[in-house]
Amino acid sequence: METMEKENIKKWYQLILEACKKYRLFTYIPIVVLSISSFSLRQKNEGLVQRVARLETLNETLVSNMIVYNRSFETFPMPIFQKLKRGNDFIAQYFNPAYVKLLGHNFGYNRYIYIGKTDYEYYPKRVADMYHNYDISVAFTGIPMKIKVAIKDSLKNKLNVEVMKWRQIRESDTLIYGMIILDKPI
Repeated sequence: METMEKENIKKWYQLILEACKKYRLFTYIPIVVLSISSFSLRQKNEGLVQRVARLETLNETLVSNMIVYNRSFETFPMPIFQKLKRGNDFIAQYFNPAYVKLLGHNFGYNRYIYIGKTDYEYYPKRVADMYHNYDISVAFTGIPMKIKVAIKDSLKNKLNVEVMKWRQIRESDTLIYGMIILDKPI
């Protein structure tokens, strides 16, 4: 009885194998599977593309809102910047036109490229650490601070500057403002 069952199973396997060979199912089944998975991936990708577009639009809106919020600094003649404390990071959030004119060569004179980034993404680690430590000090103590640093302008001239930093707390956000005060070139 067992041998008859085994023979029946072999016959069924042989029938299936012949049908697969006759109708080229070994070729068409993988093509169908790949087509279905490709269609599914394409739909997921389209959903992600739409989501990214919505997020980019939202980001542009947030950046323009930040410009509106800081509009009093737009015509201020001295370079002003603003950072937002998020966790242990200070994220660049605003630069007025005077700042862009003085230091815009670092980010292609497009302040929107630098917004949303930290100092570590634009400066050497040593310089970024120094700025970060001053930001932490101002954020936690609330005491305005002046620091002297040397920066390079667009012509690679070294400039001695004082950077005055102060803290503002808005709702649950800690904002660090900085104003660059120019001295004489070295």
